[in-house]
Amino acid sequence: MRRRNNRVAMNLPVEVIAGGKKLRAVSQDLSALGMFIRMSPPLPAGTVVQIVISPNGQRLVTTGQVTHSMGDVEARTLGRFPGIGVVFRDPVRPQDEQFADAVHRLLDSHSKSREKTEIRIVVGDPETRLLERLSTALDTAGFSVATATNGMEAIGACLSRTPDVVLIERHMPVVDGLHVLQEMGRHAELASVPVMIMSEDASDLARLQAVQLGAMDFIPKPFTVLEVIIRARRWARASQRDTERVVLRGALTEVALASLLTMFETERKTGQLAVTRDQSVAWIDFVEGKIVRARSSSNDNDSRAVLMDVLDWQAGYFELSAGTPAVAHPELQGSITHLLLEHARLRDEATR
Repeated sequence: MRRRNNRVAMNLPVEVIAGGKKLRAVSQDLSALGMFIRMSPPLPAGTVVQIVISPNGQRLVTTGQVTHSMGDVEARTLGRFPGIGVVFRDPVRPQDEQFADAVHRLLDSHSKSREKTEIRIVVGDPETRLLERLSTALDTAGFSVATATNGMEAIGACLSRTPDVVLIERHMPVVDGLHVLQEMGRHAELASVPVMIMSEDASDLARLQAVQLGAMDFIPKPFTVLEVIIRARRWARASQRDTERVVLRGALTEVALASLLTMFETERKTGQLAVTRDQSVAWIDFVEGKIVRARSSSNDNDSRAVLMDVLDWQAGYFELSAGTPAVAHPELQGSITHLLLEHARLRDEATR
């Protein structure tokens, strides 16, 4: 039976056996093909491990291999926990089948137990009168509302329970709205949540900066409450239907593009990475951890030339969307590692 590869966030007690040593840990997410396990220090990539779970008191074991090892520094940069990505081997013994069946039941149970209630929205604004007016109107319109008067409260509300949509003022105390947007992009469960930025500054620069950081909408003040309700409901519904979800956002000043690409290769990512700098935007398509195409709004050369140019970008913003890109014929060959080595060679030759 072919098992689906839906990956869900799940804190599951796990025992990892490697080299005769038993390590107790907790999973961060789970799929039918593997899991990410929080662990510091992490085991090196390539390590063969035994994975033990006991979802109903029954001890279940299978064999896996570490495909990706994320240390403390890299994890902090990406807003994640250090740990290891483990792929389960194909079932060859009855106990492997029992393990796979248990994982399948856990995923089904998680899917059925997800709450199907009203749309949850986090609203952040330092003006309490406006916050109260928005909260009352949204609650009447059928939203489940969490409010925040500063950026840290907004981040906390999002992390405590993932919202369907976020509405936040750009100029917030403690941590501003744009920082909240960036912080959400570092968490896989929040990166795809639509964020609407509201501000009295409706300049082109303010709008561009918000969009580059991942905002889905920009609402200039003053506005009508009905306008906010319509937009919030539209973005929340679109997010629930969307199959190509944003799973990671951030700034190139915090994570180098080469490091991102290496991680995508190791984790065999499939999707599209959008990178913006000034007035330029580039799109890099991945399939199973390999780059298949690269395009740019400011460079109409072939994919290889575009990629070599974008790898020179030291500043800007990135956004990774999951989903299979529509590329009929791959335009690039070879691994990401080889492409990065080629870029390093070209840069070295240019500086001589």
